[in-house]
Amino acid sequence: MRPALALLLCVAAIAKAAFAQALPAASGEHVHVALIAEQTALVPGERTWVGLRLKHEPHWHTYWINPGDSGLPTKLAWQVPAGIKPGDIAWPAPQRFDVGGLYNFGYAGEIVLPVPVQVGTDARPGATVRLELEARWLVCREECVPGRKRLTLTLPVATHAGIDPRTRKAFAAAHAAQPVASSWTGAARLDGDQVVVTLSGSELPAAESLDAFVVQPQLVGYAPPRVASRGDSLSLAFERNEYLAATPATLDLVVVDGRPPNRHARSVTLPFAANPSAKP
Repeated sequence: MRPALALLLCVAAIAKAAFAQALPAASGEHVHVALIAEQTALVPGERTWVGLRLKHEPHWHTYWINPGDSGLPTKLAWQVPAGIKPGDIAWPAPQRFDVGGLYNFGYAGEIVLPVPVQVGTDARPGATVRLELEARWLVCREECVPGRKRLTLTLPVATHAGIDPRTRKAFAAAHAAQPVASSWTGAARLDGDQVVVTLSGSELPAAESLDAFVVQPQLVGYAPPRVASRGDSLSLAFERNEYLAATPATLDLVVVDGRPPNRHARSVTLPFAANPSAKP
């Protein structure tokens, strides 16, 4: 029944989000959002960071790029002047939420979803630049509420820029939550109703202290993996997702070690040993 319930929840969430698109933009229900910048100005030819800051009410959460059993990731649609190029969200490592036996991946409390912005070399010092976006999110406890808001941020163009003291801590926390690329090796393979991942290398976390999240949706189940230490390697056994028909060439994994505030995340891309045939 669990997959069916997850599908019903996701369909309901999508229906609510679609309905919300027909209404005036609204926000503030269970999460406060703002567009903020790490630096005080834009510098021609340099990259800077802006971000969507979300402050959730207690017990409410929004979603990672892979939301888990149900939910929708936060989306950003930018409108910026020529020469200003926002990149994709640099997703911080998520938390795992157990909602009545379903597992969701996302964020609670305060979080910044950082976005790199490349400034063109023809930006003129002394000018101002208006950054505008429409943010859409789904915030959930047991019930879910879609949100949407248009946000703007105006920044000067200057030859030099410093860190904005008002947003220093928020961006420092967001950067610290970024998964760091690891040098681990390993592979993923199908083993009956499981997807088994093996990892080898230095500084592997202890089996009892880690959690792991697969970036690709509908590849593995969303319950925590079974983790075993085998000498200088780790084995992570995930449930196979019921919708998996054929594996991708690689599996992207985020491994989280420890608990806040001593929480560290690392990322690794692993090959699949083989591609399965379509499920019957």
